[in-house]
Amino acid sequence: MKCKNCGATLDEGALFCRKCGTAAPKPEPKPKKKSGLHIDLSGVKKLFRKAKEHIAALLKNRRFMTFAGAALAFLLVLIIVIVSVASCKGTGTTGFKTPEEAADAAVIALQDGDGERLYRMTTLSESLLGRHPEVFGEGDTPEAVMKGYYTKLADDMNAQLTERFGREAALRLEAEPRLLSGTDIFESNRALGAEAAQYAEIEGPLSVDGETVRYVRMVAAEINGEWKLIVLYLSDTPIY
Repeated sequence: MKCKNCGATLDEGALFCRKCGTAAPKPEPKPKKKSGLHIDLSGVKKLFRKAKEHIAALLKNRRFMTFAGAALAFLLVLIIVIVSVASCKGTGTTGFKTPEEAADAAVIALQDGDGERLYRMTTLSESLLGRHPEVFGEGDTPEAVMKGYYTKLADDMNAQLTERFGREAALRLEAEPRLLSGTDIFESNRALGAEAAQYAEIEGPLSVDGETVRYVRMVAAEINGEWKLIVLYLSDTPIY
């Protein structure tokens, strides 16, 4: 760099010229280096702004809102149905509208060899267990006795059907429920350990393609507006 007054060469960083004393010119600032990374957000902002406009327009559209509401309602119903089916799978149903429905459900459980389901659809009667220990067996609790009894019934029936007719055997019950009064079964209603409005007895042969396999006797009770099984017996000979 040279002195602007006398033209003498100035030392680097000098504030004055040594020859004439003139102030040295200020050095020009070095240009800042630009970063190699540059993000242009203008396009993103434009897209976001357009998206907001479209959403606002859709929210003002009554037809769209009606459709969206219907779709949401359908989705909620579908979720409820799926959850309900999943929660009930393999556990059976505890209450039925008619004694016929209760009997049909019991026959299906027997056919499937599902003693757990059969146990769950049965109302426990400790009084009944105490009257017939030779039939139901023994256990630590009344629940364990009943569960073991129905598990054995279902296992035996399923094994018999599979051996004679194959796994696709369709078990049928040929019987009509008969309404009973309390004195017709086990002396009184209270003997069953359940407060019931009425009882029904279902007796008849269990068959596959018209061929009798076993004989069944069931008793169902109407409790709080629903029919539930109280007891189920199986026999190789008629028990009615």
